[in-house]
Amino acid sequence: MNKSQFVAIMEPMVSNDKIEGYKRFLGFQHCVSNDNGKIWCFWTVHYLATVIANDEQQITIRFNDAASNEKYYISSVYAKCSKAERKDLWESLEDINRNITDPWCIGGDFNVIVDPDEKLGGKPHRASKSFDFISCMDNCGMADAGFVGPKLTWCNNRGPRKRIWKRLDRIMINNQWAQNFQSIYVTHLVRTGSDHRPLLFKCHSNHLYFVSYFRFLNFWTEQKDFMDLVKQTWNTNIIGNLMWRLQQKLKILSKKLSDWSRITC
Repeated sequence: MNKSQFVAIMEPMVSNDKIEGYKRFLGFQHCVSNDNGKIWCFWTVHYLATVIANDEQQITIRFNDAASNEKYYISSVYAKCSKAERKDLWESLEDINRNITDPWCIGGDFNVIVDPDEKLGGKPHRASKSFDFISCMDNCGMADAGFVGPKLTWCNNRGPRKRIWKRLDRIMINNQWAQNFQSIYVTHLVRTGSDHRPLLFKCHSNHLYFVSYFRFLNFWTEQKDFMDLVKQTWNTNIIGNLMWRLQQKLKILSKKLSDWSRITC
């Protein structure tokens, strides 16, 4: 339905020898699995792909776009449950970062949250549990790509008194990825048959789409409600990296000013 060019499935609950059959069923031309079968990746024929890292908690693939000859790196993550076991994942991602100067995104189930408001129910979150993840993403120059939809992506599916929700799944991108794409959208989809929400990640390249620039008309400043409108827009809560938040606020402000101009005129 979404014409995806790349799909990563975490914990497919099927043996590795079935991946070729699922590749054909899903309509992809290429696939790879990590050794323990916890991560499956599928992609289309449009890309020349090279697996540069494959371990128990992540697969990193370099894609060469045949049309533009540009390189992109995608790391699909399925992190382990304990903080100690996740250290190997953070170290492997930092090792990969030393050799990447191109657009890179890391996505999947990180099995850790960043802020206390990314958890509902259960014991209070301890900030120490998040430090290794935050430090790794900072060292790799990664920022949260933001999202649309319900904030919490995982549920333990227990009764109301013992139910816990967390945001364990996310997409992280580096500056090169953010600069290379005009529009970046992450949508938290509906859970169906899983305790996790699927993430839909859409990117539009700068050279393929018309860029709608923010335009400012001087007469707007002469209207008495102008500053109130700007302040209201700037106080809008938008989740994501700095460039994403700025882009979205300018879009909102541009639309409000255009609508407002029609009303005032």
